[in-house]
Amino acid sequence: MNSYNFILRLFVYVVVVCPVIVCAHAQTEKSFVSLDHAHTHNKIPPCATCPRHGRCVPKVQCPAHLRPGSYNPLCELDGAVGVCCFTGLGHAAESDHISRSSASISAEDIKSSHSLSEKKLAHCMSKANKLLEHSAYTVLNTTHPSYGHHLSVATLDKRAATLGRGGLLNLFAAQELKARQAISDEDLELGLTGHTDSPYCPPQPTCTAPSRYRSVGGECNNPLHSTWGAVHTGYERLLPPDYSDGTWAMRTAMSGLPLPSARTVSSTLLLDGTFPSRTHNLMFMQFGQFIAHDTSAGVVFTNNQDEAISCCFNNGEDILSPELQHFACAPITVAPDDQFFGTFGHKCINFVRTQIAPADDCTVGYAKQMNGATHYPDLSHLYGSSQQKLSSLRAADALLKTFNDYGRELPPLTKRKECMTVKEGAACFESGDHHGNQIISLTVLHTIFTREHNRIARALYKINPFWDEDRVFWETRRILQAVYQHIIYNEWLPSLLGPQILKTFGLYPSAGYSSAYDPHVNPALSAEFSTAAMRFGHSVVDGRVMIPSPKMGGVYETISIPEVMFQPSRMRLRHFLDRLLIGLTTQPMQTVDPFVTEGLTRYMFHGGNPYGVDLASVNIQRGRDHGVRSYNHYRQLIGLPPYLEFQHFAPSAAQRLAQVYERPEDIDLWVGGLLEEPVDGGLVGPTFANIIADQFNRLKRGDRYFYEHGPDVNPGGFTPSQLEEIKKVTLSRLICDNNDGIELTSQPPNAFLRADLPGNEPVPCDSPRILSMDLNLFREN
Repeated sequence: MNSYNFILRLFVYVVVVCPVIVCAHAQTEKSFVSLDHAHTHNKIPPCATCPRHGRCVPKVQCPAHLRPGSYNPLCELDGAVGVCCFTGLGHAAESDHISRSSASISAEDIKSSHSLSEKKLAHCMSKANKLLEHSAYTVLNTTHPSYGHHLSVATLDKRAATLGRGGLLNLFAAQELKARQAISDEDLELGLTGHTDSPYCPPQPTCTAPSRYRSVGGECNNPLHSTWGAVHTGYERLLPPDYSDGTWAMRTAMSGLPLPSARTVSSTLLLDGTFPSRTHNLMFMQFGQFIAHDTSAGVVFTNNQDEAISCCFNNGEDILSPELQHFACAPITVAPDDQFFGTFGHKCINFVRTQIAPADDCTVGYAKQMNGATHYPDLSHLYGSSQQKLSSLRAADALLKTFNDYGRELPPLTKRKECMTVKEGAACFESGDHHGNQIISLTVLHTIFTREHNRIARALYKINPFWDEDRVFWETRRILQAVYQHIIYNEWLPSLLGPQILKTFGLYPSAGYSSAYDPHVNPALSAEFSTAAMRFGHSVVDGRVMIPSPKMGGVYETISIPEVMFQPSRMRLRHFLDRLLIGLTTQPMQTVDPFVTEGLTRYMFHGGNPYGVDLASVNIQRGRDHGVRSYNHYRQLIGLPPYLEFQHFAPSAAQRLAQVYERPEDIDLWVGGLLEEPVDGGLVGPTFANIIADQFNRLKRGDRYFYEHGPDVNPGGFTPSQLEEIKKVTLSRLICDNNDGIELTSQPPNAFLRADLPGNEPVPCDSPRILSMDLNLFREN
């Protein structure tokens, strides 16, 4: 056979006999940073099967496909187009790993970086101590609206401060090694610093034999990585961060100039408007916040006496001078002619940065912000994230503590003075995360889940009278966590993401046990999910909550949202709980769009003040604090072309965008995501939908205790019949079983859809359309 015939035969074999090898190559012309060209692919059809044992995944789950020289052919993925991935969620492409040598850093550089890091931390702490001498300026006044925001992002867990200082030590060491050119910008960006050593290594948990029950702090879930998903660990990233210094300094515009003030962006783009959803109700919004609080709680810096830091002079008149600013200050500038805050002479909105978490593998790198909650959907805001907190919430007989308000069980009262109403008889409640009083509709959900725990515990005691108190408590917690996860994946996510996204990411509940567990998947929340995508919910908040009067008909009262923030005393009114539950399922939420109620942008946490905090400004600034890249980068990540001209946006948005941003490449992720049209059958646009779907996919695949995983994976796995009972439960069932029964006797079958939607009209709570779980299946023979 001559060489020509051999080559011809080989070509025919490759193209005809084995066509799956010849498929589209997802080649990009830019790095994570450059946006000079649109992301393009050639037109070869997607692979049916990935070559080289690659895994076909949604593009958002293979960030390396954006790297120059990456090899990621397109592939068929459940009715969508994915990419063949060979690098997992890592940011570096195969070519990046090949080009890197295993060069180590000299012992002298390591020693010097450690020494200088300790000196820099000592200097920061010393300066912070000196600021205490000027506490009138540097400590936040407890009557100021920003103090209410501080309560939402603070932690009372003393472990956070120690870990936070360790995180700073490692960050400062990385900065010193970078200055010495011992590690490069690209090494930092791509996480290729595994050969480095850090001055602080966080203590590792002690994990013994697999427990039947999920740990309180999220540790020991993964046998190979004991801290994955645990409290006080860092947020991960879909893309490398955009810090102006490569390690922690906040993002700048593409031109190198400062980005527009977050308040300027908010006041120009995110206007007040009312566009009610035609399908979804306020309960959908409120349950979203319940999920967000359970899985994400950024922990901000406090001063050396654990007090709230002030970055503004005289409660907002101006920005504090540099010598009086804490190193964690990043105040938001307010223009003198601001239509609202300018009225009060305010030029500053207080903003404190999030604490840094040390890497669990004891390496140095760019800043990763600390999550003060477990990353898993495990009801940590009900049970706490530490044994100490859990113990303080437990009562006798395997119950959770409650406040008996003349026969009605409410969450236990707290001794902390965090609520704005302090008069005699006013109620302020305890929760596992200290945020249960943030808004009264959130307090209602804490009440429902507290009561459900106690309802299940009492039933299990009767079914299994030989169980001791501890066994009943932990079994109840295990069941309720499973019910909660099922509501998320069976009811809430389908309403949010639509059928195609759920199918592509494998988020539908399984017919029986799930086979999705992968011990190599880190379930940790991404910074993009926490600071942007999951905050879509702030757009759907209605500024007013209608409290109906079922017996009299009509509306009993209309409550402005800011009036019930950290003011939950209405819970003591005998008819209020039932009425609010009816109102939440009846009243439409707002649509996901660039409109945010002024209750959140002007009056949040206002207390007795005529002004409050602008939550939209805080969201934008928090994204920059976490180093989240601009909106265009995430469009490219999911396979969409970047917007290179403002005219690519809808005309109504393009003009306002051009007023505040220099270039489309500067647009913040949260802002850009709100401007997108929703995906088919969903509520959010494609960028947010992909980020959220990716997160809940990893929370399913990377959680050994996920409710659908069988006993071969989950040490506390349910039997098939028990799992079948759990999958009968809906949020409507929980509401039916745990309301006061004074005025609420019926409930729409789908608690997240408007009660006036055809087919979702309220039915009696004993209707077969609202199934109950038979706890007799949990009887131990």
